[in-house]
Amino acid sequence: MRPVRIVSRLTDREPPRAGTGIRLALFQGENPSGTPEAVAENLLRMEEVLALAAGYGSQLCAFPECFNTGYALNRELCEQLAEPSDGRSVELAKKLSTQHEIAVALPYVERGANDALHDSVALVADGELKANYRKTHLYGDAERVNFTPGHDLPPVLQVNGFPVGLLNCYECEFPPLYQSLVRRGARLIVGPTAADRHFTLQNGNPTLVAYPDATEHIIPAMAAVWRVFVAYANRRGWEVSDRGQWEYRGNSGIWAPDGSPVVSAGPEERAVDSLLLADCLPEAVPPFSPEGDHLSDSRMAESERLLPAV
Repeated sequence: MRPVRIVSRLTDREPPRAGTGIRLALFQGENPSGTPEAVAENLLRMEEVLALAAGYGSQLCAFPECFNTGYALNRELCEQLAEPSDGRSVELAKKLSTQHEIAVALPYVERGANDALHDSVALVADGELKANYRKTHLYGDAERVNFTPGHDLPPVLQVNGFPVGLLNCYECEFPPLYQSLVRRGARLIVGPTAADRHFTLQNGNPTLVAYPDATEHIIPAMAAVWRVFVAYANRRGWEVSDRGQWEYRGNSGIWAPDGSPVVSAGPEERAVDSLLLADCLPEAVPPFSPEGDHLSDSRMAESERLLPAV
């Protein structure tokens, strides 16, 4: 097994009791991409990581976007490597979830109906596929060439009796998606991602500005505004493909409902594969505001009814 650095912020030897919170693990790694051999190696890595996470009592483990195949793919490679929601990758996650008694957020390239391709996240628990979320907000021309957007709202599911919402990468930057998830009860939002720096655009030109680091401002703000834990599971290191070179930020972490970091990857974790562990316990987070509550105080729906059309 390749080394995995453990970054732990656990509050107790025992994981949270059902309904009180969740012990969450995030894997941040540099993985091969773009070949059947890469898929096999990544699934083996998933087995190793889940066994390790379960050994620490984790109740949910999340992996980065397009984990089984790699992210920096062209349309042809996506077509070659895509799997249905009952394919090899999800079936293995189902088996491991039972074996290790852990829920799994597995991002993968999905082959859907009529051979449509989706950037999907499978949420697996107790040997069952609890949700198969297809990314609705695609980023940039390359994703729009590779994938068909989903049409369903991001889901909210119970893990350890605790309501968990799912987003996918770019979607972590859209405030209304958080509002929707929190209105439906989410207290933790998990966002697998493949957030990089500079990269090659679909037209072959290099980017003039780097992809922004959402963990500097957006994610802490969303955690604080909506009073919810937010987890961001990113890659680290490099991916090289016919589309160019990608250097991932390695900025995985979990932010508390007051916007403070619970656990986050630092420079050391960008140099080696890491497993970030933390207990997400709402009762342990102090109040963020003396009185205000953005969710219950929001009058957006009322304002939209009252304001004249432009």
